[in-house]
This record gives sequence, structure tokens and C-alpha cells, in this order.
Amino acid sequence: MVRVQGSPLLSILLVGLTLTIFAVDAFTPLDVAIAVMYVVVVLLSASVWRRSGVMLTSAVCLCLTLLAYALSHAATFSGPASGRMVVSLAAIGITAWLALRWQAATNALIAREEALHRSQAQLAHVTRVTMLGELAASIAHEVNQPLAAIATNGEASLRWLNRPQPELGEARAAIGSLLEAAGRASEVIRRIRALARRSDPRHLPLALNDVALEAAGLVRRELASHQVTLKLDLAPGLPQVCGDRVQLQQVLINLLMNAMQAMQHCAPGQAVLTLRTRSCDEGGVTCSVADTGPGIPADHLPKLFDAFFSTKEDGMGMGLPICRSIIETHGGRIWAGAQAGGAVLLFSLPALRRNMPEGAP
Repeated sequence: MVRVQGSPLLSILLVGLTLTIFAVDAFTPLDVAIAVMYVVVVLLSASVWRRSGVMLTSAVCLCLTLLAYALSHAATFSGPASGRMVVSLAAIGITAWLALRWQAATNALIAREEALHRSQAQLAHVTRVTMLGELAASIAHEVNQPLAAIATNGEASLRWLNRPQPELGEARAAIGSLLEAAGRASEVIRRIRALARRSDPRHLPLALNDVALEAAGLVRRELASHQVTLKLDLAPGLPQVCGDRVQLQQVLINLLMNAMQAMQHCAPGQAVLTLRTRSCDEGGVTCSVADTGPGIPADHLPKLFDAFFSTKEDGMGMGLPICRSIIETHGGRIWAGAQAGGAVLLFSLPALRRNMPEGAP
């Protein structure tokens, strides 16, 4: 029989049950349709073996039913016994057909779910790449700063070394600053590549405050160009969460960009964006993004996270639905809260369980 990997005990149980039914049917004088019990074997085989295994199991059960009848009624013909045999054969055949249909339907459903998961991952990746295009100015600024520091410290090192009496201490200090700037540039490029790369999510223990700081760093230039003041209110000592760093950064950047765009008509100095983290009463972590824009109309709240719904003229309406999908995949929830003067979007994530294995979803 073809066995699905990971079910050795149930396979042994099925073989033992099959032999037991055959022994009772062939070597006991009971005048009942014992062979009907083979339907249990067929049904269990559908959860242990693949299609070919189920078909082979059904064929074995049919053959054992005929063999048991031949052994117990070889000398004399019995009409009632023959009728019980026919009923047993029909029951086994019908059960096998139903089990195969159920198995095929289950496999088709699993395939559709996997295809949906792949489509969601591809859509999230496309959204991240699109978002990086919107952050081009911030990315250029984040990379240009350490590169400028590298050039400055490199020139300083050469000046110290080209003196008639080289200043080795000063040159070493300048080279140390150069290496530090190179490390900053490398870290910025690593974060950008992580956002642009298409890969399967990796759920690992992480601090949400660190993710918030990285997301805020990537949008810093955009905030400055839109004259938006960012206030960070990150609670210390928060419990870790288990999540994919890139996906959570995507959620935060999307919320920050939406809030920034909502305040584009605010008077100078009035556009304030607050990124806040707090612990939940349930033991998890809550993150909120609040702005001082016009707020969210009441009739928009029920459909705010619906696909293709957008309050922007050129909006695709996919940002917030993808955010909701990511947060719900992490076992949390996202919602819009009430605030006097502006809008606030919040999401919560469960705290990391101590016994959770690394990489668990």
C-alpha cells in the first residue's frame, strides 16, 4: 500500500483491524455481515494513504470478503450468507467511492488554499516594490548620508597621512568613522533589499519597537519633504512578538505613508504624526499611527479594509487590505480608532510564547 509519510502507527492499526475482521468473518459461526466492518478500514485509509493506497485497500477488503465466504461456506450453499456477502461487497464499494471523492475534494481545497497563499504573497511583494518607488527620495537620502561621511573621512585620513609628520592617531580615528559609516550604508541597503526581495515569510522573535524605528527611518525624508513632524512614543520593556520583520515593516510604512498623505492640506506646523507602542491588557503589544488630518468619515469606517476601496483619487485600494491580511496571519487584528482631530489606525499582536519553536507561523 502507498502510505502517506508520518502515519506508521495508524497504518499498523489498519492492517491489524483488517486481519481481525477477516478472522472473525472466516472462522466464527456468527450469522451477521461481519465484512461490513471493512468500511471502517476504507474510511481510515483515506486519511492515511493516497488515492492508489485507498484503491488497493478497497480491493484487498473485497478480496478478503470473498475469501472468507469461500472458506466458511465452501461445502454448502447458504442463501442468507450469500446475501450478507453481497451487502458487504456493495457497502465496501460505495464507501471506497465516497472516500475517493472526499479525498479528491480535500486535495483540491488544499491546492486552492496554497494558490491563494502564493497569490497573496506575490501581491504583498508587488505592493512593497511599489512602496519603495514612493520612498525613493528617502532611500536616496538614507544611503547618501553614510556615503558622504565615507568620502569625508577618507579625505581626512589622506590629509593626516600626507603630512610631513603623519598623524597616525587622527588617521585611525578617521578610518574608524569611515568604517562606521560604511556599516550604516550597508545596513540601509540590507533593509531595502529585504523589502524588495520576494521570499517566504519567516516568523521569528522580534521587538516591535525595533521594527517601528526601522520603518520610521525609511520614511524620514518623505516626512521632511511634506513638512510632517513625527513623534515617537515607544513604550519600553514590551514583550517580544513572533513575526516576519519585513512584513511588519511593510504594514508600518503603509500606515505612516497613508497618514502623511492624509495631512497634505494641513497648515505648516500642524501636521503631526504619532507612532506609539503599548502593551495590551491581553498580554500582547499594540501599535498605533495617529495623524492630525481631516479624519475618516463615519461611512468609510466599515469598508476601510475592503479590497479596492480607497479615499484617494489615484489609490488602488490594496494597501490596507494587505495590511489586514498580514496582521491576521500574525494572529493579530487591525482597526481604525476614534480620535478628536485626525485619524488613528491600530494593530495588535500576541506576545511571543516562551515554548514557541523558531520559525513557527
